[in-house]
Amino acid sequence: MPSCVFCDDVHRAGEVLAEDERLWIVLHDDWAVRGHAMIVWKRHVENVADLTPEEAAHFAAAHHHAERALLDATGADRAILLKLGIATPHLHLHIYPVAATLDRAAVMAVIDARTREPRDETLVSDLRRRLTG
Repeated sequence: MPSCVFCDDVHRAGEVLAEDERLWIVLHDDWAVRGHAMIVWKRHVENVADLTPEEAAHFAAAHHHAERALLDATGADRAILLKLGIATPHLHLHIYPVAATLDRAAVMAVIDARTREPRDETLVSDLRRRLTG
């Protein structure tokens, strides 16, 4: 199997805000938008369909918890979700908290990391508290 950033060292992809025995919640290091995060499954699989039903329920519950925390902490109106696995074929779901006023072009700029927000340490601390508390 080729090298996998998540299997090798998830910290290369961003800052781990929370984790349990099955997954990490990682604040992506691109800061395309405030709070761009990922849910990353620890075991190397590519798809949610590769999980057992119980594992899939665990992933879904973590996504729900993380998305709510991200929306509340950032004040964003909605979350854009992206699961591709092209560059890194390891199960991870991107969560982009964004304003409802963004149009398709603006959303695509965020997804393509053509935008960048300044790192906000207060937000990082708040997210860590919300996700681990």
